[in-house]
Amino acid sequence: MNKQEYLNCCYEQLLRIFQLTKNHQKDDKSQFRTEGFIHAGKNLGVISQEDAVKIMEQAHFDVFNESITSRKDRKTNLKEAITRGDDSYINIPAYERSKD
Repeated sequence: MNKQEYLNCCYEQLLRIFQLTKNHQKDDKSQFRTEGFIHAGKNLGVISQEDAVKIMEQAHFDVFNESITSRKDRKTNLKEAITRGDDSYINIPAYERSKD
């Protein structure tokens, strides 16, 4: 298996995990396997940390249509607004809120 094939395999695994997350489902076993697979690739020198981050960002963007950082910040802001009692969250259409 060459580097590109390894990255493709990582991408497919990440894509499945992110799709489950988007559908509010969880598969810890698959998540841990994927983390281990990526970790093994880095330790064996097949991929670099930068490769791993790039492929993870790409898979995340392909599923959620936003970066990992952007989504995390948006979710944090919404949670804080709810905690403060900011009712503007309720004014967000349901299809927008369902992205969380």
